[in-house]
Amino acid sequence: MSKYFLYVLVATFVVLAVIIGTAADSKTGPKLGYIDPNKVLQNYDKWVNFQKQMQDEIAKYQAELDKIKDQNQKQQKYLEYQQLINNKIAQTQQQIEAEILAKVKEYAEVMGYDFIFNSTTMAYGSQAYNITDAFIKYLKTSKK
Repeated sequence: MSKYFLYVLVATFVVLAVIIGTAADSKTGPKLGYIDPNKVLQNYDKWVNFQKQMQDEIAKYQAELDKIKDQNQKQQKYLEYQQLINNKIAQTQQQIEAEILAKVKEYAEVMGYDFIFNSTTMAYGSQAYNITDAFIKYLKTSKK
């Protein structure tokens, strides 16, 4: 009878330890956060500089278009310039977004985040988990 009692006592302690350990893990849980990628992009220096560069380039193209008198030629040049600009924007945006994604990963590792989500794909996120401003500050102070 004492062996049986000892087994039950040990089993009870094991189950109790597992329950306590699981409860402790659920209280700390993973460290979560989310960022607004549009706000990050609009505050990323490379993107801001690129937008200024593109405005200058568009103004240059517009000046060239204003010099053309023939409407057919003007239309053809306009479409050509539009395609050049769109391709450059798409390529640069893709490159900059890849840089930002690498910085998000770096930030998560440095700050101990287990998950950082994209706010545009979430149905809801409490403001307490919004780390956009802190990430932008990190992005501005970290050098590549």
